[in-house]
Amino acid sequence: MTTPRDIHQTFTRLPGLERRSTWQSTQAYKRHSHPQLSIGAILEGGTRCVCDGQEYLLSPGDLIVIPANAPHSCNPIQGKPRSYHMLYLDTPLPLARQVIRNDALFSLYLTVVEQMSADALTTLLSALSLRTGVDEKLRSTSQHLQQALLANPVSPPSLDAFAARFSLRKETLIRTFKQDTGLTPGSFLNNSRVEYAKVRLRAGDEIADVAYQSGFADQSHFHKTFVSYTAATPRQYALGRSISDNN
Repeated sequence: MTTPRDIHQTFTRLPGLERRSTWQSTQAYKRHSHPQLSIGAILEGGTRCVCDGQEYLLSPGDLIVIPANAPHSCNPIQGKPRSYHMLYLDTPLPLARQVIRNDALFSLYLTVVEQMSADALTTLLSALSLRTGVDEKLRSTSQHLQQALLANPVSPPSLDAFAARFSLRKETLIRTFKQDTGLTPGSFLNNSRVEYAKVRLRAGDEIADVAYQSGFADQSHFHKTFVSYTAATPRQYALGRSISDNN
């Protein structure tokens, strides 16, 4: 069985755009979300993606669009290796969750991956269907808990105390939060810490410092959690280069 250290994968960045390219990986992810819109392309092997409770079985030549903040997992089928590209975009465009099987769009996507060109990306986005869906509002307890976890991920509030504040059983609080967000409070907290860690790693902070800044007990715990949510080690992610780098 391969580990993330054994996998050939690269991260390349422009302002507002990140490209991940992974080859021959059997590494699985935990369900997670990220603040960017993401568009993936399957190059080799098969992938089972579950997004918002909907399952998609993806094959080479498929594209998948995952809206920002949508909980999802994309894992190999029967433990067999797969290769893929992912683009993460900071964009206000409300692209719908969808699987696309279109040779012309797949070719256009590969052009974006190869060139990392703003013009090519604009052409790709304009070719995809847009929607103006209204986001579903969280229930009050879930909204307050989400805000509390994001406000202090290093020392998050006690779920027991938080549930008591709203006259709820802790189990009810957890169940409601998962129904509203797709993640348990613990998973949401870990996901938020990992996303914050990615920001600090992109900024060039030392891995040991990032582990502490992100609220992890130690570097080992940080490493294990980061891998489980990204299928990459913190060092692999940190070494991803920016297009503007001169080294």
